[in-house]
Amino acid sequence: MKTINLCILLLVLGTTALTAQEFRGAEIGLQVANQADRSALLVLGVREGATTGLDAELQEYELPPQPPNEIFDARIISTPGHSDLGLGGIRDYRAPESTTAPFTMTYTIAWQAGEGSNAVLVTWQVPYEARITSLSIDGEDMAGETQWLSDFAQGQATVRVTFNYQPLEFLATPASITFDVDDRFTLPSENVQLVTKNDPGASWIASCDAPWLSLSPGSGNGDGMLTVAVTNADMPNGNYQTVIRLRSPVYPVQLDIPVALSITVGVENPSAPRTIRLIGNYPNPFTEETAILLQLGSAGQDAATLRIHDALGRMVADLTGQLEARSDAQRIRFHASSLPPGVYTCRLDCGGRALIRSMVLLK
Repeated sequence: MKTINLCILLLVLGTTALTAQEFRGAEIGLQVANQADRSALLVLGVREGATTGLDAELQEYELPPQPPNEIFDARIISTPGHSDLGLGGIRDYRAPESTTAPFTMTYTIAWQAGEGSNAVLVTWQVPYEARITSLSIDGEDMAGETQWLSDFAQGQATVRVTFNYQPLEFLATPASITFDVDDRFTLPSENVQLVTKNDPGASWIASCDAPWLSLSPGSGNGDGMLTVAVTNADMPNGNYQTVIRLRSPVYPVQLDIPVALSITVGVENPSAPRTIRLIGNYPNPFTEETAILLQLGSAGQDAATLRIHDALGRMVADLTGQLEARSDAQRIRFHASSLPPGVYTCRLDCGGRALIRSMVLLK
């Protein structure tokens, strides 16, 4: 029984990973139905690393022989000179032919409507998925259409799909940000318009090491708006710089957005902050490393400890050695690559006070 349960668990986890993982490619799904009670989804596309044959790692599998004519069946079959799928399958991925210009792939679908039906209806979603520019079936351009009806209960059709597989590119407006902060105004923020050129549905992740800056949202899909806000100006007069990093979890594309912060609080040498503060960490949640921002205030000369505890209260890291005997804000780096994912507690003990913040580690 334990073995069976373990196999089921592994199957569930494997399925979850496959559905959550993005891939480098593009595809379109054709729903083939006999207008009665049977249908099948056929997937045509390109993926980096694909071959013209059956690629098990891309979930391409050969189907059994076609059943008798009375039974519904739909599949993608081999296209001479383009693919070799054996008896056929429900997926046909090819390697992209170009990354600089559009290219067209030729696929072949076959069907038998089965008993009680004299045709099949092929449908798809519009607008087309990202990186797909056109679709034709048996030489007929399907622009503006969402379905195609066969003339016979049994037959084949040639499907041509045109892809635009130019590299993903991130664009940001404005391309850089400058903040001016003084003691007379609230902390500023700026909206940045993000564009995922050549792939309207591409995922992106935004991050920044500066503890005085926040980003919202930290990730997204396709074009979006990123709100950049100054969260803390309790720092000496001066100029500060950082970079917002925009990355793709799939493609090797990146964009850096420079950020400059100028702080003028109205006096040359502001008085030292007296308050002990554990401002928090950024980013949060985080994957491998995060920066903890804190302030020891006038108690900066006293003994202070900074420790990380897991959900069971066990200490997993002691960062006390990184603390500096100073009263202004300071940033402490926490590396957690060796720890399992979960919720952790950051505890600062200083001047007879204990301050606690929660941190979420993701893997």
